[in-house]
Amino acid sequence: MTAPSVGRAVLRREDLPLLRGEGCFVDDLAPANALEIVFLRSPLAHARIEAVDVTAALAIEGVETVLTAADLALPPLVSPCEFPGSYSPPRPLLAEGIVRFVGEPIAAVVAASRYAGEDALDLIELDLDPLEAVPDTEGALTDGATLVHEGHPNLYLESWLEAGEVDTAFGQAAAVVERTFRHARVSASPIEPRGLVAEPNGEGVRLWSSTQGPHKLQLAVAEALSLEKGQVQVLCPDIGGGFGQKAHVYPEEIVVAAAALRLGRPVKWIEDRVENLLGSTHAREQQLKVRAAADRDGHLTALDVVQTTDQGAYGSYPHGPTLEAHTTSGLLPGPYRLGAYRLHSRAVATTKCPAGAYRGVGFVVAAWIHERVMDLLAAELGLDRAEIRRRNLIDVDEFPYETLTHQRYDSGDYRRALELALEAVGYDTFGEERRRARSKGRLLGLGISCYVEPTAMNSAVFKARGMVGIEGYDGAHVALDQDGGATVWTTTPAIGQGTETTFAQVVADSLGIGVEQVRVARSDTAVGSLRGTGSFASRSAVSAGGAAVQAGSEVRKRLLEDAAEQLEAATDDLEIAEGAVRVTGSPNASVRIADLVSTARHDRYRVSAHWDPPSVAYPYATHVCVVEVDEATGGVTILRYVVAEDCGRVINPDIVEGQIQGATAQGIAEALYERISYDADGQLRTASFMDYLLPTAGEVPALWIEHLETPSPTNVWGFKGVGEGGTVGAPAAVANAVCDALGADLNELPLSPEMIRKAAVSVAP
Repeated sequence: MTAPSVGRAVLRREDLPLLRGEGCFVDDLAPANALEIVFLRSPLAHARIEAVDVTAALAIEGVETVLTAADLALPPLVSPCEFPGSYSPPRPLLAEGIVRFVGEPIAAVVAASRYAGEDALDLIELDLDPLEAVPDTEGALTDGATLVHEGHPNLYLESWLEAGEVDTAFGQAAAVVERTFRHARVSASPIEPRGLVAEPNGEGVRLWSSTQGPHKLQLAVAEALSLEKGQVQVLCPDIGGGFGQKAHVYPEEIVVAAAALRLGRPVKWIEDRVENLLGSTHAREQQLKVRAAADRDGHLTALDVVQTTDQGAYGSYPHGPTLEAHTTSGLLPGPYRLGAYRLHSRAVATTKCPAGAYRGVGFVVAAWIHERVMDLLAAELGLDRAEIRRRNLIDVDEFPYETLTHQRYDSGDYRRALELALEAVGYDTFGEERRRARSKGRLLGLGISCYVEPTAMNSAVFKARGMVGIEGYDGAHVALDQDGGATVWTTTPAIGQGTETTFAQVVADSLGIGVEQVRVARSDTAVGSLRGTGSFASRSAVSAGGAAVQAGSEVRKRLLEDAAEQLEAATDDLEIAEGAVRVTGSPNASVRIADLVSTARHDRYRVSAHWDPPSVAYPYATHVCVVEVDEATGGVTILRYVVAEDCGRVINPDIVEGQIQGATAQGIAEALYERISYDADGQLRTASFMDYLLPTAGEVPALWIEHLETPSPTNVWGFKGVGEGGTVGAPAAVANAVCDALGADLNELPLSPEMIRKAAVSVAP
């Protein structure tokens, strides 16, 4: 028998070509006779378009055409959203009538080179009649506010939820804390911005795209251009990160495809960094007014929350305008028992870039808030911060546990994760360490963050949220090759998360062959008649992995059936080893897999499968960090950082640790550095990395990681997701540590140096 590969630290096979410079990204593609497209973007946040004169632009040498909304004449993108009372506005492919944020595309120049296209952009005469900007949710919700979408209030969603006796719980509470939390708007900032190459292909179009959802892009382009699904092929080259930003379908992508069809030539679009920060998607911007109640023993008895989410000018296709609002509110109870919960949630329209998915969407804000609440209640009651968490964490024997927000936590040992992290960071001796540091003028603090998150959300979840344009399942196609190896394609493209390695491990074990015999191909919508959701929400291992196991298992079954016939043996007496199917205990009675493939009909060993997880998986972790704060500069140095995590059955421990390290780096960045900022006129003030601050390797610590492994009881092979967890846990851990160091109460992210210096002065002895 071939030794199993799942659970082994198989070396990442995708790394070496990239390190050698042998990767192929969208910008590396250079089809013959290709044109390039550039977009004229709105310089104003809100204005009526009086005229767009492209005459002078068309006269530039090398310009093939200039497209406006009138020239394009294609329907807008409308994200299907059936949540009661919600409004999902149409988003024009090129602005028509009104522009609603700085950076919204108004026209597109198609030219022989980008240089010619950029020159032509400067000659387009744009007549805009300014309208009042709506730069923040407070102004958007005032009486008489300017409407972002005429005829509709500045609300995409307003909803209420009440579970349990909220008022009674507050009336009987021994401690009540009330705070307003604000999380800044941020950008996913993948190292490779968006990009697309489109070329005519018969009556249809072939696209190479840096997308996290190729099959969704295929459907959206087909619908917009009135093509059959099979007339649109989407292929994924190497992708330089996505982090949720590339999980959406954007107007520019459809414009590029339309231009290629109309001109009968390939058309290429590469977004630059300014465009990415201006006009892709942002995330996270929320304000939450929170009241929390606890009894004298520190048990959390009630939460009362007013949540306001700044969605920007549109929803992001296909997720719509409610993504951030729904995900945060559903996870606010965290990994704790909660007796009563009241929520008033609003997703608000403003004249900013639309909000969309970003690693840990919604869950980051939820975890930051419930972990700040735990620290605040502990201080109010005079309890140890770790002890209050011990008393509230859901116990092992309570699973499956359904929260007041209808999250059904499947399995785990939350307390064990807490204890492992505390032990590794040196919690019991930290008090003395802090005292010694204080005696030398150094400010040390320790922060704790416990969280649980849903991963690989299924079709039932998206349907319940009204997001009926998202499948909630994924697919895989497994085919045996002539040499006896196998190739696998999935609907979840590789975006840096290591799936070229992990999918090879999963398929190898499902087939019973060596991992070195499995090739993982780039996602391609022309293969296997697959449909699926794509690579986001930590779903690749669970949903696409589940489909890969099913497809591989069916191929294995067919191999055993065909070999049994040739060997005149029962399938139960056969095993697969060393490239052959053989009778167990009689290795000479065997038939090579390559021979079975060569004599079978062409589709005998080609199997597609789809997997809609029967239940959402719930990985969890505890993050604990120790920081030093410099009072003079407001700088924060992370001295130690520990993560105790459980992502279910581990496919590849090295890849799991890499995912945790990278995600935690992004979470630290949210806590201390990143902020998208607009002025009162809706102008973006952080349109480059000169102004939008990202951490470097020098600011990101090495992690100490402790693993737990509680397999999911419902999903294939016990997999849970791991891609987002570090981002979810880190902001709260860092924020709590800084507050602890200063003895301050800071409830806005990021914690800027200015904020920290001010707090240090106010709490100085």
